[in-house]
Amino acid sequence: MVFGLGTKHKAGGGEVISKLQPVPLAPKLRRQYEQVLEQRLFPAPFGLEVYTVETAAGKGLLVLELPPQPEELKSFLVHGAIMDGKVEGGFISIVRRSGENSVPITGPQIHSTLAAGRALLRRGQLPSEQPEGSFRP
Repeated sequence: MVFGLGTKHKAGGGEVISKLQPVPLAPKLRRQYEQVLEQRLFPAPFGLEVYTVETAAGKGLLVLELPPQPEELKSFLVHGAIMDGKVEGGFISIVRRSGENSVPITGPQIHSTLAAGRALLRRGQLPSEQPEGSFRP
């Protein structure tokens, strides 16, 4: 993810970089982003790198680089939600990518994943039948 680039939507639903829009690069900016991600994601993503690329005096690009994650770390929980412009800490979600979009997993999907994990731990095998609408990670 790169902060400091302007984009235009293209007809196919994606975005095209159209201009450079440098963001202020405060001395503690990188560490602030790292801390927010550490506080809001569980488990902490493996191999996360946050760095800046200066393009003008005190301004530039902020880059968050995240390599593909090991399957055993998935699914990632996002702690907190933005409600009326404020972060409310009492919410947890699991978000998956679908093309260019982020889609939250539904309550029934989360429950079926938890139930399958509990069954695996208890019996050493997955249940043979999944309820309709269930989600297998």
